[in-house]
Order: sequence, then C-alpha cells, then structure tokens
Amino acid sequence: MTKKIAYIGIKALPANAGVDTVVEKIVGRLDRARYAPTVYVNRALVPASVTIPGVRLVRVPTLPGKYFNAPLLFLLSALHALFLGNYDLINVHSVETCFVLPILRLRYKVIVTAHGLLSKEPPELSKWGRLKPLLRLTEWPFVYLSNARTSVSKPDKEYLEATYGRPVTYLPNGVDELKPDLARARSLLAEHGLEPGKYLLFSAGRIVPRKGCHFVIEALQGLGPDVRLLVIGDTSHVPDYTAQLKALADDRVRFAGFISSKELLFGLIALSQLYVFPTTYEAMAITLLEVAALRVPLVASDIPENRVGLPDQALFFRSAAVADLRARIEWALSHETEMKELAAAAYQRVAHSYHWPTIVATYEQLYDRLLFNSRPVAQATERTD
Repeated sequence: MTKKIAYIGIKALPANAGVDTVVEKIVGRLDRARYAPTVYVNRALVPASVTIPGVRLVRVPTLPGKYFNAPLLFLLSALHALFLGNYDLINVHSVETCFVLPILRLRYKVIVTAHGLLSKEPPELSKWGRLKPLLRLTEWPFVYLSNARTSVSKPDKEYLEATYGRPVTYLPNGVDELKPDLARARSLLAEHGLEPGKYLLFSAGRIVPRKGCHFVIEALQGLGPDVRLLVIGDTSHVPDYTAQLKALADDRVRFAGFISSKELLFGLIALSQLYVFPTTYEAMAITLLEVAALRVPLVASDIPENRVGLPDQALFFRSAAVADLRARIEWALSHETEMKELAAAAYQRVAHSYHWPTIVATYEQLYDRLLFNSRPVAQATERTD
C-alpha cells in the first residue's frame, strides 16, 4: 500500500536554494509505488500553474514580512495537516520549523531534518538580533517531540546528541550530474565586462551577512587591479547590508543579482577562475558540492562544516579573517597547477561520497522504520563501492 508522506518547512518548489532544494531532490526520487509525497508551499511563491510530476502541492497563504512570513506559513501548514490532511507520516524540515511539532504530534508520527542551527550563527552576523535566543528553544521539540531525527551536518549531529542525549542520524546533502549552460554564461559575462577564466565568483541564494560576501570584497581591496569579482544572489533580504556591500565595492566588482536558472549559474561557476566560499556558518552547503562537481578551484572558510565536506580538497582560510582570505586568494591565483589538483580531488570525493540516490534510499529506510517498525538505519550514507 502506498504511504502518504507530507513535507513541512519548505517555501517553494521548484526550489531556488537551501532546504527547498533538498526536499525537491528527496520527493523527486521517492519510489512512487511505495510513497505519495505532499509538499506544503507558500501560495505567493508557487502559482497554481506550477506542477511537480508525482508530487501534490498544498499552497498555503501567508503574510509578507521579514520575521512572520515563514513562521505563519509553517503554522498554517501544520494546522491544515492536522484538520484536513490524511498522511501516514510527516517530515518536518529545519529545526526552526519544529515549533509546530506539538500540533502535528496530536495526530502524526514525525521525522525531523536539521539543516543547520541558526542558534550557532555568529551573533554579529545574524539577522535575528534580539530574537536569536528564541531559536535555541526550537531545538527542544526537534529532539524530544519527534519520532526520529536527522541532520545534514555531522558537527550539528554531534552537538545535538551531546547536548540532548538523543540519537540523530547523519544524512548529508548530495549533488547531481550538473549541466552548465556555457553559452548563456559567456553572454552574461560579456554584459558585465568580464572574461571567462578571469574572475573570482561569490554566489548565494540570499546574500545575508553570515554568507560573508563583505569579506571577499574587503579582501579584493588588497589585490591587484586586474582581479575581478562577480557577485551572484538576491540582495533584497537585508537592505542595510546590501548598501554596505555597494559602498565597499569598487569598479572591479560586478553584481549580477539573483539567477534562477541553475544551468546558467553552473555555467558561471564553471567559467570562473576561482570560487570563494566565505560563509561563517553553514550546515552542509550544496553549493560547495556543486563547485567541486564542476572541478572549479575553491577557497573556503575553515568552519567545521566545510572541512567535513571537503577535508583536504579545498584551500581553507580562517573564517572571518580578511587578511588570511586575501593571502589565500593571492596564493591560489599564483599556483594554478596546485589549485587544479585540489579541484580534481574535490570532484572525486563528491562523486564517491555525496550521491543522491544513496541518500534518498536512506530516507526511505527511515520512513519504513517509523511506518512498519523495521530495523534501525545505519548512520553512514557514503558510498563504499
């Protein structure tokens, strides 16, 4: 019998970034003979004309606003599931969404998936300000009200287990075969006065302080006049921060805005000379895996989450240290052969260890364990073949 599984904690499908991308990969690969997925999404972001083959979309109304849009979306999703839903299991994504678990557990078994802990963001780079301590409270329902717990981050898994004494399954993100659109990428580069292979690249779905774009722009100021930087991402989320970036940037920096086409984004990554990933906190960035899959040299912050993903396959700098970032970029630009060797090693690691079919199969094992009381699921998901 086909089991109905609902997903809450997502904003939109098709996905643009982050949690939505992970859920898109999961529901797209579930065995349709065994599972029927339903995904709750923001009605304002997913028009009625949008369809996902094999996936039921429930469009939920919400209100605009920096702080209340997502919580209201997830609250109304939980209430719909409680009173109007008919599911066998619910998969809640993101620890911060787990404030809805007291509602869902009135009726359903729930598996929760952590995509990072916003309580661990550097305070000076968090958009939550005085509300940030409240985020820590959501870890309690994540741990104690769920039937099973997973985390895309090994350091977060270890932190949660040590802090709360409950088991958490490590299930990393994965990467697919990528198809860069090099022709469109070259055209966009020409529009911004850039040449293939002669620019640094920073990208993020949402450009917010913890992503560290300002570190790259500041590091650029001490480099030669021929070093160019392309910045890709939505700058509308924190206007004051965007103004800060524009004030820091000189004429060597190009802002291309948000790019919805994955193929175009991959093309721009593939044609870059060096990808800079200065994030100050990340659970497990799919971007990191995608850059590696495209065999592009990478300079990344040395946060534990990045080192778990590519322990010896990237050039790391001390997180938030502009002088060290500048020195690493300078070294990378003058050691092309060594950086290409690191990129090749990163490609091999990603191809072997972060394989979506294997990861989704483990999700299915977890679902079956809760639905049919089958045996526990092993922690490791990396391929051994």
